[in-house]
Amino acid sequence: MSVFKRRIAAGVSAVALIGGGLLTLAPVADAAAGAPVVCDTGSAMSKKTAHNGNMIIELRYNAASRCAWGRISRAQVKNQVWVDRSSNGGSTWTGPMGMKHLESGTGTYTTAFNDAGYVMRACGYNGRTVCTGWY
Repeated sequence: MSVFKRRIAAGVSAVALIGGGLLTLAPVADAAAGAPVVCDTGSAMSKKTAHNGNMIIELRYNAASRCAWGRISRAQVKNQVWVDRSSNGGSTWTGPMGMKHLESGTGTYTTAFNDAGYVMRACGYNGRTVCTGWY
């Protein structure tokens, strides 16, 4: 795949109609692998949840495509969400990854990251930092 096509694939989310249901697809960022993979965010589950005041922080996960991302809701403009990824159970980690600042509305989410061989957590900031547990 050309660099141009990879950049377009990394920057665009696709929506596909499959079997009469709506399936949302989003690019997965994985610095180790380089090329984005498609992650099915439509059938994801919240695996870990934390609260930071009224803000809800979730680690979202899709088992089929092995990807995870962070999401905040009941948040305010300028609040932040990101994920951390660890290969040793959380003793050390890479992060913040995919940091997003809420620009409008009450929620936002990070890019999805491949979590094969890792544990991940989502963190949110609204004046103080709170993270979910590792999953």
